[in-house]
Formats: sequence, C-alpha cells, structure tokens
Amino acid sequence: MVKVRQRQLKVAISHEEPLLAMGIRASLEHEPSLELVEADAAHGFLPAQVLVTDWSGAMRWLRADPVVRDCPLAVLVVASHAREQPLLSALRRGLSGMLLCSCTPLELVHAIEAVGTGRNYVCVEMAQRVAANFSREPLTSREDTVLQLLARGQCNKAIASNLGIAPGTVKSHVKAILGKLAASSRTEAAHIATELGIVDVAKSSRFENAPMY
Repeated sequence: MVKVRQRQLKVAISHEEPLLAMGIRASLEHEPSLELVEADAAHGFLPAQVLVTDWSGAMRWLRADPVVRDCPLAVLVVASHAREQPLLSALRRGLSGMLLCSCTPLELVHAIEAVGTGRNYVCVEMAQRVAANFSREPLTSREDTVLQLLARGQCNKAIASNLGIAPGTVKSHVKAILGKLAASSRTEAAHIATELGIVDVAKSSRFENAPMY
C-alpha cells in the first residue's frame, strides 16, 4: 500500500516582537507537517492557512474586509498575557486560538495543526481561566456605548451629558465594565478595549467633538 504524504499546512508569522517572531520561526522551520510562507499584508495573508501573530495583528484581521475574512485563514495569537473576557470576545468574533509565549515548541506545533484543521485551541492556563469566568455576562449595549466614550477619555459627567442619563447611572455602568474586562481602572479598561478591538473607532468618532469635562 502506497502511503499518501500528508499535505503541509502553510503558516505565516507576523509578530510585532522581533525576538519572539524569530523564536517562533526557529521552532517551526524544520517541522515536516508545516510550510513557512511569507505573510502578505497587502492581500490579507492569503498565501497562508494559519497566521501566527500578536494581538494587534489578530485584531487587524478581525476588523478586515469581509472578503478577506471569508478566506480560509486560521489566526493564532502568541502573547505574554490575555484577559479572560476580551479573549472570549475575540474567540466569538473569529479568533482561532491563543497561546502564552511560555508555551513549548511542541505545543505551538499542536496548536497550529489544530487551528489549521478547523478547531479552536487555547492553552490550558487560559482555558482554565476562561472556564472559571465563563458565567460573566458580556457587555450590554449600553455598557458598550459607555465604553466607547470612556475610551475617548470622557468623565462620567460628560458621558452622562452625551447619553442623557444620570452621572450615577454612568458610574454603575463603568463599575460593571471594569468587572467584565477584569480591569482595575478606567485607563486599563480603555487600553484593554482598544488593544483587543472592543472599542469601535468609527462609532466613537461620532463623539469626537463632545465636551471633555
């Protein structure tokens, strides 16, 4: 019986941390089941089946044109950290998987093979943290709107004025947002939301000329 050679997965690496990118490439370049290809940012990384990237690269893809999004590309994030709720949100929006940069080369290969065949893969540590916080509710529509304004640096009084609600109500929404994003401050919440694409820049721009009390 002739043994059919398994088709290699085409993998592109596009990571904002040069040393980490080099380490990922070194871990994969001799793996027989994988073929490393150049990431083609101009064409949505189309030459690849799997994109190994950072959070910024993943969020660019999640916000990409629907034609690009429909291409058979699995996106795997390798990062030093992640927060449970934003990670869960990214997975719901189409992220294929996430690994901490402390993972082993073997786990990296397993993760790439998993997402490359249509499955999701999240490292054990993050999967346990997500499971422990799975009962947390997602942001409500009103909380999302408050977050857009909060991310632009507006205080509770300014947000209340824009939305026509009481400052005390805004304070309650902000408290809920901090809890759901596992953030310790308004600044951290805005950073998390911006970093992971939760803040809709186009939506927020409608408030660009709003008063900043």
